[in-house]
Amino acid sequence: MTETFYRKIAIGSFILAAIGISLGIAFPHLLRKIIKSQINLKPGSDPRKMWEKFPISIQFSIYVFNVTNPEEVQEGGKPKLQEVGPFVFEEWKDKYDIEDIEEEDAVEYNMRNTFIFRPDLGLSGEEVVTFPHPLIQVMGIAIKRDKMAMLNMIAEGLEEIFKPTSPFIRAPVMDIFFRGIDVDCGSDNFAAKAICLNFHTGAVKGAEKVDETHFKFSLLGAGNHSDGGRFKVSRGTRDYRMVGKVLEFDNDEQLNVWPEDECNQLRGTDSTVFAPLMKPSDGLWSFSPDLCRSLGPQFQKKTTYNGLPALRYVMDLGDVKNEPENHCFCKDYPDVCPHKGTMDLSLCNETPMIASQPHFLNGDPKLLADVEGLQPDEKKHGIFIDFEIISGTPLAIAKRLQFNLDVEPIDKIPVMSKLRPLVMPLFWIEEAVALSNDFTKIIKGKVFTTQTIVNVFMWNSVVIGLCGVAFSAFMISVRRQDAQKIFDIKT
Repeated sequence: MTETFYRKIAIGSFILAAIGISLGIAFPHLLRKIIKSQINLKPGSDPRKMWEKFPISIQFSIYVFNVTNPEEVQEGGKPKLQEVGPFVFEEWKDKYDIEDIEEEDAVEYNMRNTFIFRPDLGLSGEEVVTFPHPLIQVMGIAIKRDKMAMLNMIAEGLEEIFKPTSPFIRAPVMDIFFRGIDVDCGSDNFAAKAICLNFHTGAVKGAEKVDETHFKFSLLGAGNHSDGGRFKVSRGTRDYRMVGKVLEFDNDEQLNVWPEDECNQLRGTDSTVFAPLMKPSDGLWSFSPDLCRSLGPQFQKKTTYNGLPALRYVMDLGDVKNEPENHCFCKDYPDVCPHKGTMDLSLCNETPMIASQPHFLNGDPKLLADVEGLQPDEKKHGIFIDFEIISGTPLAIAKRLQFNLDVEPIDKIPVMSKLRPLVMPLFWIEEAVALSNDFTKIIKGKVFTTQTIVNVFMWNSVVIGLCGVAFSAFMISVRRQDAQKIFDIKT
């Protein structure tokens, strides 16, 4: 082989190595550019189709706290609770009345959740539980706090409508949550008519009319397949970081719920889409109309899901009294703030309800001490999201939230006159979804398989190229030494 031959090998090897190095430098930028151009809510795009109607159902589970000693509690005793569940539903999310606003790169729509009961995945729903009466207790406490002058009349009306012998109701779970409990508005009593007027005008959320004198009230039934509010969000075609960001809710750029504007801001998305290429420190902010606030799980650790590298985000409700940025979630800081690990929902839905993590996980120890039967467990009751950060895809989600009644005694309502002041657990819900192998294979194919192939080609090109250059240089050196020896012999 001549020196010219090895020079050609060296040049070719150098070019191969240069291609590999250039590809290694350019490909990440090219991949980012492709992802930025594809992950948006442009009409007709694949992300838009999945965003409009989520292709898989969320598993929605309810766990109810059965009060096993209602007579003792009525007399001021500590509640003893027994968790009953799960009651499992398919939850389907879709959007309708969709309208694109080209000049704003935005889209407006109404959100809707539909629940389909799946007794084959849990309990039947016919299990009878003893549960704080969702009208007597809630209405009585709310009126006492906000409209004290009306308490006598409301107490008389509740007595006329329900004729209660207990502050609790004993009924099948499906009646309490979806089918509804009976409300008889046939009385001519003035106080009863005043209460029932709110049912007739639709002011009582959860009430559905049966006939002119009867209603059914349930905690969740009226929200099934119903309007969840009007959103305007960014489509993200001009700026990928804005994709799905909530711009308006019910035609307002911020809420008008909390004492200060900071807590009324609409942060994040509607939770059905997230921007790609986020940094772990960004937080997965999303706006929840049911809680009248945005929530932002924070990065905890790196993990894997079905072979995909992922980041785990976790969340709790914090301690607003000791978090300056969250003081506006207090009714009147510092005197009226919720316990650590809870959120006061009274300004949000005008009921004496308190949100927390299930079993008061990460909450004030006093909450746990005021009742019996709770056992907080991070694995069972924690909130987490496993998130693929390149494509912006949530891989596995467990959103868990407990709803509690902020109980206090009411002298004007005999069955409530001796109740112990406490935060009473009612039920907790879990919204869980985990992408199947079919979906994760798509992500692998579009992002990681391509990335792996490019990396393999890049390193092989660099290694083979550099080895080729080194080998050619060595062979050229050998050829020159041999030529020099022959020249020396001849001379």
